[in-house]
Formats: sequence, C-alpha cells, structure tokens
Amino acid sequence: MPQDLGPRTSDLGPPPGDRDAGRRTQDAGRPALPAPEPKLEKLDRYSRQTRFAPIGDEGQARIRQARVVVMGVGALGSAIAEQLARAGVGHLSLVDRDVVEWSNLQRQTLYTEGDAESALPKAIAAAARLRAITSDVVVEPHVAEITAANVVGFIAGANVVLDGGDTFALRHLVNEACCQARIPWIYAACVGAYALCLPIVPGATPCLRCLQDELPDPGDGPTCDTAGIIAPAVQLAASWAVAEALKILVAAPTARRTQLWACDLWANTFQRLDVSSARRSDCPACGDHPTYPALSASTEQAVVLCGRDAVQIRVGRDLDISALVTAFGSAVQTHNAYLLRWHDGDIQATAFRDGRILVHGFGDPARARGFVDRWLG
Repeated sequence: MPQDLGPRTSDLGPPPGDRDAGRRTQDAGRPALPAPEPKLEKLDRYSRQTRFAPIGDEGQARIRQARVVVMGVGALGSAIAEQLARAGVGHLSLVDRDVVEWSNLQRQTLYTEGDAESALPKAIAAAARLRAITSDVVVEPHVAEITAANVVGFIAGANVVLDGGDTFALRHLVNEACCQARIPWIYAACVGAYALCLPIVPGATPCLRCLQDELPDPGDGPTCDTAGIIAPAVQLAASWAVAEALKILVAAPTARRTQLWACDLWANTFQRLDVSSARRSDCPACGDHPTYPALSASTEQAVVLCGRDAVQIRVGRDLDISALVTAFGSAVQTHNAYLLRWHDGDIQATAFRDGRILVHGFGDPARARGFVDRWLG
C-alpha cells in the first residue's frame, strides 16, 4: 500500500487530551455542538444532497450534528475537508503540523499562492478557506504534530475520523486511538496515479493492524516526494473516503465495508479486495486483548522526514516566536503568529510555536540537533 489571516491565537485550539477542552472551546467563543441550524435562505444549498434518497432530510440532519476529524490537511486531507464542509458537516476539526509550500499548489486545492508566500500553517489556511466556503460549519484548526501523547485528545467525541496523513506511523497511531475509542475511521492513500481506501469500523471490520502487522521502514514504499502524484488521484481517493464517511454518518447499511479498493488512473485498472477474513482476535489494536503498541511507544525527539531532506527536532517546550524574531534578526526570512523561518548559509529552518523545528538541507539527526542547539541554546 502506498504512503503517501488575521490569525488568532485561539486557532491553535485547546490542548489535546485536556478534559475541559470542550468547555473552554465554548468559553473562547466557538459555537458549541450541535452546530447552529443554517438560515432559511441558505437551506437550498443542501437541496441536491437531500434529494439523494439514501441521505434525505433525516440523513442531512445527522450530517449537521456530526463532528468529524481530519488527520492531516495536505493533498488528501484538504480535498476531504472541502467535500465534508460542502456536505454540511456540523463541526470539522483539522490537525496538521506543516506549512503551505509552493510545491503543494499543484494538488492541494484549498491553498493559494498567498498562503505559500506567507508560509501559513496548513490547518490555519484550510480553516480560513472553509469558513469562506460555508459559514454554517464550525471549523477548528490545530497546528500540531499528531503523536501518541495527543492523538486521543484530538479524536475525542468524533463521529468519524478521516485519514489525511502521509506515513504509516501516523496511520497506525490513528488506527489504535480509534480502535480504543471505538470510533470509525477511513484509511485512504494516494501516490502517482494510484488511490485506495478502506473504511474501518472497530468491532465490525478488520483494522489497519490486522492487515499490516509490521510497519514498513521509512522509505520502503513510494511517496509523493519520490514518485510524484497527479491531482485526479487525490480527488478520487478523497471522494471515496468522504462517501464512506457520509454512509457512516447517515447510518447506512454496513454491507461492503470490509472491502479495500484500489485504482490506478493511468493504467485504467480497478481492484476490490474482500478483507473480512483478515480480522484477528490476537490483533494488538482491535483484538481480544489489545496492547496498543503505537500508542504506548515513546515519541522520538528527532525524526528524519522521508523524501524531504529534512529533520524534525522537538525541543520539549513552546517557543516564543516574537522573541525569536528579535533574537535572529537579519537571518529571519518570514514569520507569522505560528512560526518563524530563518536561514543559516545553505540551511533553512522553521520553528513552530509548539516546539518543533524543521531543519532543511540534510538528513542527519545529530547534525540537525547541533544546528538547533546552536541557534536556540
């Protein structure tokens, strides 16, 4: 399987895992669930969807009450988020660690050249665009890396979770968190001209760990950075994933949810695989005695980003971006409320408010750590 403005401080969202997050989110001014009903003059926007008999008025009401989490809003996640917003999902939570780059614009449909020039975090740029598309949907962006320490908090209260990630390590984290919380999630991926999708319903279908007991090593499979990607493959995977999510939200019959499908748009091939027999009673994520190995693993402080000639360093504390702008002086290339990007000769680095540093230009964790220590102390 392939791998794949006026900013507001509150856009970072409540701390993941915080038991009082829902209350403080409301206190901060965000609408409480369920989402407010649209104004009468806006009801027609969903009329073509409600005329589709399997959804109807009752199904649309379910969609309006739903809370959906999109884990990653790159190519796949941004396409998924837009379709969900246009479908009228009441509350969308977007989680992403990255910023908009020029190379994203070929396929990541929510973003503009202005977003790339400003190096806006994808979650923030996506939320702004979705709010412009529809004011009826509550959009909650989180500029953060998804880790074993926070993934449970991010999915809490969700009706369904959708995969917009680009690594199997991330997907297995999401898989275990959703299995533990008994929340349905949709696995999807795309690379080159290839797209695939599998809905996972804990207790009813095999989970990702049932199908892939051992995680592949980074770099073992093709990625968008190594094999490229065409935008139609992104939209195909996103459309299938959103369709499966809508079926879950409107409580459609569950037949065929144990099928993994894959399509190669360039070769014009389509495959469907029945995976119902793959469910394992000894699965460490969804079996009779789960151990949740991904959720139990410690978070690496230095991670090589496959295919990007970059290393991510976690410094273990929040960063004061304004103070860094002053301290780094003429080395600063760009900055906003969420991050600062600076250069040191041929090396470029990006510091995020949540304590992550991306060092571009080499893939050696020790050298990256030395670079960060030299600049941040």
